[in-house]
Amino acid sequence: MTAKIDPQRFLDALLPVVRQCAEASLIFYGNVADLGKAADTTLRGSRAQLASGVLTALDTALQDIILTVVLQYFPQVRLIAEEDTPLKRRFRGNRDAAYAVILDPIDGTFHYQRGDASYHICVGLAHDGVMQAAIVARPDENKIFSAIRGQGAYVQVGRRRPRRLRLPKTPRTNAAFISTKARIYQEPARPRLDPRESPIGAALVLTLLAEGDLCAYLTRQVEIYDVGPPSLIAEEAGARCFLKGGRSPVYRQRRKFGHYMAAATPELEAYLHDVVRIGARIEARRGGHS
Repeated sequence: MTAKIDPQRFLDALLPVVRQCAEASLIFYGNVADLGKAADTTLRGSRAQLASGVLTALDTALQDIILTVVLQYFPQVRLIAEEDTPLKRRFRGNRDAAYAVILDPIDGTFHYQRGDASYHICVGLAHDGVMQAAIVARPDENKIFSAIRGQGAYVQVGRRRPRRLRLPKTPRTNAAFISTKARIYQEPARPRLDPRESPIGAALVLTLLAEGDLCAYLTRQVEIYDVGPPSLIAEEAGARCFLKGGRSPVYRQRRKFGHYMAAATPELEAYLHDVVRIGARIEARRGGHS
């Protein structure tokens, strides 16, 4: 039986190294070599495909720096992480563990390489597929978001006192992120939402939603390590993250979610379901090609 992990202990152990990685990453912001990897050709749009093929030396370096601390404090966990590094392989014997650490060393690598928009460092703890704790750093704004399930979400700017994030009952914006992968849903969403598809990055979108600067999110074929940790930030601020049909995401193993959505209010959640149904009819008329 896996020993229980206290979510607060997880935050206390990982927060210092995430903060250090965030500070160090700024040295190379906009000036880092692209090592390159195979692009995801299933993505729609040349810009999205280009972004999927960016791999920097910092992706792998930051991942192993963070994993050094995870291995020291929580060697019994499973690991769900983007890059295949030597330290990642040390966790392969824990595939049946109830606890999983979910890690994306740089979410928004495309923008990190160019220095043209925010990027994030994300790490979280899940138990039986449910997120329990999360840390998400936005280095270019000197922000660190954190959350523990049932205890709220917080943002800290520099060394200031952390501020609790609470979404208002009525969103102050109709701005929404509907990705290039979900472009077919942009037009059906326009009666109520102002959809956009850039800058790229699930962590950026979900933390902006938690801050109240976006009100909705809709994407397709998103990886669990992209949305796992920042989803807890958004939900503890008052949003809801959900899949097609209204099911809650399960963050248990590396996979892609076919449809992934988040909404600031129950009314917007219902609206996104309507948008997906309309989009499905449009797609069916086009013969499945969006």
